[in-house]
Amino acid sequence: MDFAGVARYIFMGLIAIFTLVAFVGSTTTDKRGLRGIYAVQNVITFVIHLIGYLVLYMGANDMKYIILYICEFALLFATIVVYDVAYPKASRILVNNMVLLEAIGFIMIARLNYDECVRQFILGCIGTVITFFVPAFLKNVRQMRNWGWIFAAVGFALLVILLVAGRTDYGANLAIEFGPVRLQPAEFVKILFVLFIASMFNKLTNWKQILIVSGIAFAHVLILVVSRDLGAALIFFVAYLAMLYVATRKVYLFLGGIGAGILGGFLATKVFSHVQRRFDIWRDPWKDVHGNGWQIAQSLFALSAGGWMGVGLGKGMPGLVPWVDQDMMISAIAEEMGMIFVIALILVCLCNLFLMMGIASRCNTLFYRLVAVGLGATYGIQIFLTIGGAIKLIPLTGVTLPFVSYGGSSLISSLIMFALINGMYTMRKE
Repeated sequence: MDFAGVARYIFMGLIAIFTLVAFVGSTTTDKRGLRGIYAVQNVITFVIHLIGYLVLYMGANDMKYIILYICEFALLFATIVVYDVAYPKASRILVNNMVLLEAIGFIMIARLNYDECVRQFILGCIGTVITFFVPAFLKNVRQMRNWGWIFAAVGFALLVILLVAGRTDYGANLAIEFGPVRLQPAEFVKILFVLFIASMFNKLTNWKQILIVSGIAFAHVLILVVSRDLGAALIFFVAYLAMLYVATRKVYLFLGGIGAGILGGFLATKVFSHVQRRFDIWRDPWKDVHGNGWQIAQSLFALSAGGWMGVGLGKGMPGLVPWVDQDMMISAIAEEMGMIFVIALILVCLCNLFLMMGIASRCNTLFYRLVAVGLGATYGIQIFLTIGGAIKLIPLTGVTLPFVSYGGSSLISSLIMFALINGMYTMRKE
């Protein structure tokens, strides 16, 4: 048996242990036990990262993989050290989970496209440096809770620019290009959107305020639907509903919002042809398997080919799945590392969600509680959309898997989200 075949079993065992200790660490208060858990998580992360690149190097016999591995190791190690030194009261479980997801993302992107992984690494460095300052900024600039209209204006302006001047990829306006730089504004606007909602509901929660905020939130969602970015539209909608419920504690508003969302989705299928096309593909991809249904059909084939154990890193054919590095990364992981690895990966993501909501429940200030809930809901629905779309549980929405899928905008925005959550966690501890 070759090294890649043996490595898949090592990957499964290591990530299973990592997932177990992550959940144990998220519920324990024993400081000595926590230090041991942190150490186990860090060792597992770096062993997975090392073995992944050894497999890639042995498969290609190219030193460029070793060079990239060393650079990535330095970045991941620096992330852990800086949080440990600069923010010792941050949630280390959340940081360690984030670093593991980044490491897996680097491995898979390098396996699919080395040049893309180099770009991902560079943008990851930029994003990591930026986010080192986010918790301190959150702590020292308390007046940002009053910047609601600024958040809304900037976010909406970015979406309008995207609609007017954005590059069209497969029928959707997703990115703005500035020479070699390609920016996906919706990835950053979702953070501004959460900050806007939190700021507005922090001031008032009367009917007038609810109607004003709902109208602006609807405008954000509508412009995303018109831009054909259905995944982002749904993320914004779910985040708003979660924050509305936490701010008002009115169940009927939450249920009414769900009903309005269902009605809106139905009307969207009648008004927008691209929405109807997504639903048609979801219901029966085999009807147009060589056309619009090709992506989901190939994703299902990849899931089936991998089985529980996977075929081994570098041994599958994930390149047959269109946009596999962005929309369908979970299919590539399932094919080559197996469904057991994918299930453990999903559990790590769920652990992050539980930690986020736990931090939100402990925030004493409404603004910070709403921000934590909004970011948690954003993260949770994004995980659901990308995995659900890949396994044909729901229609495809073109959403990336945070930290794992290729995309600089997605990686940087995810780093900022986690930094904001850790900033609130640190403020509570202090």
